[in-house]
Amino acid sequence: MISAERLADHLPLGFIAIDHAWAVTRVNAPARLLFRNQSLNPGESLRALIPDEPGSRAWNELERAMSRRVAVEFEVFHPSIFAWHEVSAVPDEQGGLALLLRDVTDRQWVLQKDAEHAYLRGLFKEAPIAISITRGPKHTFEFSNDFARDLVGGRDLDGKTVRAAFPELEGQGYFELLDQVYHSGEAARGEEMPAAITDPETGETRPLVVNFSYLPLRGFDGKVSGILTLTIDVTRYVTRT
Repeated sequence: MISAERLADHLPLGFIAIDHAWAVTRVNAPARLLFRNQSLNPGESLRALIPDEPGSRAWNELERAMSRRVAVEFEVFHPSIFAWHEVSAVPDEQGGLALLLRDVTDRQWVLQKDAEHAYLRGLFKEAPIAISITRGPKHTFEFSNDFARDLVGGRDLDGKTVRAAFPELEGQGYFELLDQVYHSGEAARGEEMPAAITDPETGETRPLVVNFSYLPLRGFDGKVSGILTLTIDVTRYVTRT
C-alpha cells in the first residue's frame, strides 16, 4: 500500500502539509515549482508563503478551515512571483491542514483582460474623440468607438488589420509609423497630418487632416502588445492651398 507521503510526491497538484501552528511539515515537488522553490523548507511558516493582502480572502479562509475543521477553497495572488494559485485546504487528523494548489495565472489573466476590455469600451464608447485599439505586430483592430468609425465612413474595422481595413493608406506613412511605435515602444504624435480616405459606399476619395497620437499598450510582462490611437479630425479648421 502506498504511503500518504509517497502519494503526495506523485500528485500532479502542489501539496503542502502544515501543523496547527502554521508550520510547513511536508512539500511535494509540484508545490516547489509553483513557488519557484522559495521558502519551502519544513519548519517555515505558511505566512511567509501566502500573503495577507488587503482584500484577499486567503487568510480568513485558512483560519476558518483550521479553527472550524472544515474544507475551504480560494484563490490567492502572490506578488513576489506574479502568480495566482487556486488553493483547497482540508483538515488532517493531526490538527493541521493539507493544501492542494494549482496554478491559475492564465485563467486570471483572461478574466482581468476581459474586465479591462469592458472598462475601456464603456469609457471610450461615447468619448468625443476617435479612439481605437489594435493588437499585435499586424495591428489588428480590437476596439473602435463611434467617433472612430464615423471618421472613416462607418466601415467595419473589428478583427481586421490596419492594412486590410485601409489599403488606400499605403504609401502615406501611417503604417510605417504604427510599426515603429509597436517595435520601439515609443509614442508618436502628428499634427495637421493629411490622409486620403476612400468612402466605402461610393468609392470616392476624400481628404482628411488629422491630429493623432499612437500610444503603446503593454502587458503584465512589460512588452508592447498593442497601440491605442487617438485621432481628431481638424480638416475644417485647416486651409491648405
